[in-house]
Amino acid sequence: MLAAVLVLAAIVWLPLNQPVEGPKLLVLSRNHAVTTADLLSVVLVLVALGLLWSTRRR
Repeated sequence: MLAAVLVLAAIVWLPLNQPVEGPKLLVLSRNHAVTTADLLSVVLVLVALGLLWSTRRR
């Protein structure tokens, strides 16, 4: 359940982070890039995956 909430938060964060995006870290195309604010979504998904992985091992 917590993993699903974290993934949902990561998805919701992406369109909301525009005012605080910061510098571009990786340019994907002319109109798309990964910014520092996008890293929060990456961390949230990684934590969710870690939670799922740890609960599956038990």
